[in-house]
Amino acid sequence: MNRNIEPPITEISRPTLWGHQQITLPNGLEIVYLHDPNQEVFKLDMVVPAGSYNQPQPVVASSMLNMLNEGTRKHTADEIAELFDYHGAYVDFNCGVHKSEISMISLNKYAKETIRMVAEMILESVFPQKELEIYIRNRKQQHLVSIEKTAYLARMEFIYRLYGDTHPYANRFTLEDFDRVTPEILMNFYKERMQASRCRIMLCGNINEGVLREVSEAFTPMGNLPLPETEQFAMHPYAPGRYHVSKPDAVQTSIRIGKSGVSLLDEEYTDFQILNMILGGYFGSRLMSNIREEKGYTYGIGSYNVNLPLAAYWMIATDVNADQAEATIDECMKEIRRLQTEPVPEEELHLVKSYFNGELLRELDGVFAQSDALKHKLNYGTDNSFYFRIIDRIRTCTAEDITRMANKYLRPEEMYIITAGR
Repeated sequence: MNRNIEPPITEISRPTLWGHQQITLPNGLEIVYLHDPNQEVFKLDMVVPAGSYNQPQPVVASSMLNMLNEGTRKHTADEIAELFDYHGAYVDFNCGVHKSEISMISLNKYAKETIRMVAEMILESVFPQKELEIYIRNRKQQHLVSIEKTAYLARMEFIYRLYGDTHPYANRFTLEDFDRVTPEILMNFYKERMQASRCRIMLCGNINEGVLREVSEAFTPMGNLPLPETEQFAMHPYAPGRYHVSKPDAVQTSIRIGKSGVSLLDEEYTDFQILNMILGGYFGSRLMSNIREEKGYTYGIGSYNVNLPLAAYWMIATDVNADQAEATIDECMKEIRRLQTEPVPEEELHLVKSYFNGELLRELDGVFAQSDALKHKLNYGTDNSFYFRIIDRIRTCTAEDITRMANKYLRPEEMYIITAGR
């Protein structure tokens, strides 16, 4: 090998997808699994329809989910933690808007012990008063820390202005809301949502017959109650424009500029993602080159498109010295206008397309990554073949398409400009 000669650059190939299989238990519980016999571990994700959108009052969904390992009818919180530690298993909880997840990674040889403990938390939790008081105390302290951060204040203000006061997507809550959480409220929400027939278990790794048998036996006792009817909340957005959250003692000002975004299933999703990457979606983006590298206003700035089942939003986010806030906003709008009026150079477009392709391959790198991707796509009624459509469209997208996207979706008069700080 002559290391003085650079290797040839070739087009990124299409990824190879792991095949997934599905079984449904008699109680209606759906099990989707991706099998890789070369692994010594497996991952279990329990996806339940128990997100913040459906909670009866603020912070109930996250409290219920994070209290699942604080005690069951058979084991205390210490005993649950000791069992997972002894068997080298890792457990995590993630509360989403419409769905929440309980995730576990475990060695195959301890599948029986770890799977049955996860099932016990889901089927037999008791929400003890003492542990709840400790949890609420910690959450209140975290909230007090968060509201001192301008980044948190700006993000919450943006979501609130975009979706309105009462919509669950705004996720508005106060310190007093934590004191209203009781074991009885958590138990009612737990029974209503964790025992529903629309749960899904995602399995990946070495999913042999033993793992499937343990999962089936552990979760067969789960109920088959129908979900209560989901309340429909109307969105009442504020008018686009400038909004400020005052934090007189703040050294930095946090800036959020954005508007409604493009849905994952929209036919223009890929084009918009390429536009977003050019503007602020990776380290070499125009916003980073201008505002970080040239102007030195910030350590980092980026833009991203967030998908939710009922909506999507797009946002530029950065934190700057208070004295540079207005100049930073002006430069952001300047970069948007450039994309609307000047065609993207072919070299830059090619670079971004290559980066985008690489990011997609990273999302599908191995059975665990593909399971995470599939878990997300199933919530939108599609599967990982979604990535093939994205890759095909990346290849054909042109500079003219990017200019059209910028003029269609990045109109300044539709944007919310939020600042938090002095």
